Amino acid sequence: MGTKIVSVTIERHYSKQATIEVEVDENLVGEELKDFLRESEEIDDLLEASLYERNLDGDDTIYEYQDTENNDGGHL
Repeated sequence: MGTKIVSVTIERHYSKQATIEVEVDENLVGEELKDFLRESEEIDDLLEASLYERNLDGDDTIYEYQDTENNDGGHL
């Protein structure tokens, strides 16, 4: 029995998530609220600081193989 080369790949994505609470004017709603939240440098700084303190979490890991000799491959 002979041998052959088969490629095996692993793929894992990492993510961070942080939530902050901010006090806003009660009259801000809908698009105005979205615009305020998007454009506020203070909120952006708070989010970045909060995110910096969080650990990376590993998401689902994907394993794949490729057998080029037999034109076969897929997820393990």
